[in-house]
Amino acid sequence: MGSRPTVLLGVTGGIAVYKSAQLLRDMQRSGMDVRVIMTPWATRFVSPLTFQTLSQHPVHLDNEGAIRSDSAITHIAEGNQADIMVVAPATANTLAKFAHGIADNLLTSTYLAFDGTVVVAPAMNTNMWKHPATQRSITRLREDGVYVVEPGRGELACGVYGSGRMAEPDTILADVKLRLQVDRKTDLVGWKVLITAGGTREPVDAVRYMGNRSSGKMGFALARAANARGAHVEVIKANVDLPAVPGARHVDAYTADEMHRAVMERLANVDILIMAAAVADYRLAECVLPGKVSKSREDWSVCLEPTVDILKEVAGVRENQFVVGFAAEYGPEDISRARRKLEAKKLDMIVFNDISRNDIGFSSDYNEVTILTPESESKVERAPKETVAEIILDHIAQAVRARKAAMQYF
Repeated sequence: MGSRPTVLLGVTGGIAVYKSAQLLRDMQRSGMDVRVIMTPWATRFVSPLTFQTLSQHPVHLDNEGAIRSDSAITHIAEGNQADIMVVAPATANTLAKFAHGIADNLLTSTYLAFDGTVVVAPAMNTNMWKHPATQRSITRLREDGVYVVEPGRGELACGVYGSGRMAEPDTILADVKLRLQVDRKTDLVGWKVLITAGGTREPVDAVRYMGNRSSGKMGFALARAANARGAHVEVIKANVDLPAVPGARHVDAYTADEMHRAVMERLANVDILIMAAAVADYRLAECVLPGKVSKSREDWSVCLEPTVDILKEVAGVRENQFVVGFAAEYGPEDISRARRKLEAKKLDMIVFNDISRNDIGFSSDYNEVTILTPESESKVERAPKETVAEIILDHIAQAVRARKAAMQYF
């Protein structure tokens, strides 16, 4: 790859095509040379002239034939000239064709002929995204090494509010930048990684609970990245409403007690434990009230007691596992509290994130963290959680390798 990477941008037929024009401009501003292939339906939403004007290259279409003006075979030549292939938006139809090796248009033929990194940004109706057929396509593509930029939630063109909305251009761009910098990593091959994700809920009565706003997105991003790097991944998830991580085993743990049991049962058989879940610090001191407490105008007081400190207990029984905690603190100055947790709980690493900000952290697709170890401190600027997950795993893999090398030395 030269100093100016070439991106092959595939554009398929969906209302999100207008975002692809912005993505193209953003990639150009980041120093990338962008070539475009459009499917016939994509041209019904936005004219090829738009992408040709922006990219300053001819836009490749199905009706141009298999041979370019320079006598090169289009779907072979375009792939050979590109450092990365990005498909945004990627419709359910195109994703299914990619997954099953169907090459019935220029874009799908180019995909099959391309042997580099591929990033897809799905965009479709909520029901289409959640349909088992689409999820099977996504699973197969991930197994084939394709990187999927998860769609977000929001109001869709059909008027429905839900998942399926194409990720924003800056999110896709951040993932493209990451993939251009690194090839698929295999530094976790054979390692067993246990990751907790989501937020526990402590019951008050049959219908009420105390909980937090953790969505599980950071934990699931870590699980996807670890699986892509060759690890055997198990996810203990607390009240997470996200698509399952392909290739990972999932276990539900709704409360802090259930999370504690699940972690302790598995600890002896893992190499790395990453506690990304937001585990409740308190629960009802008395038994959970039976049935539903009737609504009234009177005050209602309950007594709380601490839940089990899972990481502290892990510290007392761990052997050679590499243990990573997360510290969700309020305000950047609370990084000192994160460091005290690192020391008190004898962790190998703790990831600090500031929950006072509404542009990162809970329920957001972005995060900004500081990775702390007993010897170091590394700031990760605001980026999509997929990117942050890769950087965290870079630090973990490097630290584990160093520890194993030291153990062999002695």
